[in-house]
Amino acid sequence: MRKSALATVIILACLVLAFNVALAKQDFYGNVQQMPESGFVGEWVVGGRTVTATNNTEFKEKHGKLQIGAYVEVEGKEKDGKFIASEIETKIKK
Repeated sequence: MRKSALATVIILACLVLAFNVALAKQDFYGNVQQMPESGFVGEWVVGGRTVTATNNTEFKEKHGKLQIGAYVEVEGKEKDGKFIASEIETKIKK
Protein backbone atom coordinates (compact mmCIF):
# COMPACT_ATOMS: atom_id res chain seq x y z
CA MET A 1 0.00 0.00 0.00
CA ARG A 2 2.80 2.45 0.83
CA LYS A 3 4.46 1.89 -2.54
CA SER A 4 1.27 2.80 -4.42
CA ALA A 5 0.77 5.93 -2.27
CA LEU A 6 4.35 6.99 -2.96
CA ALA A 7 3.87 6.35 -6.68
CA THR A 8 0.69 8.45 -6.62
CA VAL A 9 2.50 11.32 -4.90
CA ILE A 10 5.34 11.17 -7.44
CA ILE A 11 2.92 11.15 -10.37
CA LEU A 12 0.99 14.11 -8.95
CA ALA A 13 4.23 16.03 -8.36
CA CYS A 14 5.27 15.42 -11.97
CA LEU A 15 1.89 16.61 -13.25
CA VAL A 16 2.09 19.80 -11.16
CA LEU A 17 5.62 20.47 -12.40
CA ALA A 18 4.60 19.90 -16.03
CA PHE A 19 1.60 22.22 -15.60
CA ASN A 20 3.79 24.97 -14.09
CA VAL A 21 6.34 24.66 -16.90
CA ALA A 22 3.55 24.98 -19.48
CA LEU A 23 2.39 28.19 -17.80
CA ALA A 24 5.90 29.59 -17.37
CA LYS A 25 6.76 32.90 -18.96
CA GLN A 26 8.53 32.53 -22.28
CA ASP A 27 10.27 34.98 -24.56
CA PHE A 28 11.53 34.89 -28.12
CA TYR A 29 12.89 37.25 -30.77
CA GLY A 30 11.97 37.74 -34.41
CA ASN A 31 10.91 40.11 -37.13
CA VAL A 32 7.30 41.30 -37.26
CA GLN A 33 5.70 39.71 -40.31
CA GLN A 34 2.09 40.63 -39.64
CA MET A 35 0.26 43.02 -37.31
CA PRO A 36 -3.36 43.89 -36.58
CA GLU A 37 -4.76 46.21 -39.25
CA SER A 38 -5.65 48.88 -36.72
CA GLY A 39 -3.70 49.43 -33.52
CA PHE A 40 -1.62 46.85 -31.72
CA VAL A 41 -4.28 44.63 -30.09
CA GLY A 42 -5.00 41.45 -32.03
CA GLU A 43 -3.07 38.78 -33.92
CA TRP A 44 0.60 39.25 -34.80
CA VAL A 45 3.03 36.99 -36.61
CA VAL A 46 6.59 37.31 -35.29
CA GLY A 47 9.34 35.08 -36.66
CA GLY A 48 6.72 32.72 -38.08
CA ARG A 49 4.93 32.39 -34.74
CA THR A 50 1.36 33.62 -34.16
CA VAL A 51 1.05 35.88 -31.12
CA THR A 52 -2.08 37.35 -29.54
CA ALA A 53 -1.76 40.85 -28.10
CA THR A 54 -4.46 41.95 -25.66
CA ASN A 55 -5.40 45.16 -23.88
CA ASN A 56 -3.02 43.98 -21.12
CA THR A 57 -0.01 43.67 -23.45
CA GLU A 58 2.71 46.30 -23.00
CA PHE A 59 4.07 47.76 -26.23
CA LYS A 60 7.52 49.36 -26.12
CA GLU A 61 9.12 51.23 -29.00
CA LYS A 62 12.54 51.88 -27.42
CA HIS A 63 14.50 50.97 -30.55
CA GLY A 64 12.15 52.03 -33.33
CA LYS A 65 8.52 51.79 -34.28
CA LEU A 66 6.51 48.63 -33.97
CA GLN A 67 5.90 47.91 -37.65
CA ILE A 68 6.25 45.19 -40.25
CA GLY A 69 9.93 44.20 -40.45
CA ALA A 70 10.83 45.49 -36.96
CA TYR A 71 12.98 43.18 -34.84
CA VAL A 72 11.21 42.56 -31.52
CA GLU A 73 11.29 40.61 -28.30
CA VAL A 74 7.99 39.00 -27.35
CA GLU A 75 7.29 37.91 -23.78
CA GLY A 76 4.24 35.93 -22.76
CA LYS A 77 2.69 32.56 -21.98
CA GLU A 78 0.95 29.74 -23.79
CA LYS A 79 -2.73 29.59 -22.90
CA ASP A 80 -5.36 27.38 -24.48
CA GLY A 81 -3.10 26.69 -27.46
CA LYS A 82 -2.34 30.38 -28.10
CA PHE A 83 0.70 32.46 -27.23
CA ILE A 84 -0.57 35.48 -25.27
CA ALA A 85 1.93 38.35 -25.27
CA SER A 86 2.52 40.27 -22.05
CA GLU A 87 5.05 42.53 -23.80
CA ILE A 88 6.23 43.30 -27.33
CA GLU A 89 9.33 45.50 -27.52
CA THR A 90 11.49 46.67 -30.41
CA LYS A 91 15.14 45.62 -30.17
CA ILE A 92 18.35 46.15 -32.07
CA LYS A 93 19.34 42.99 -33.92
CA LYS A 94 22.88 41.97 -32.99
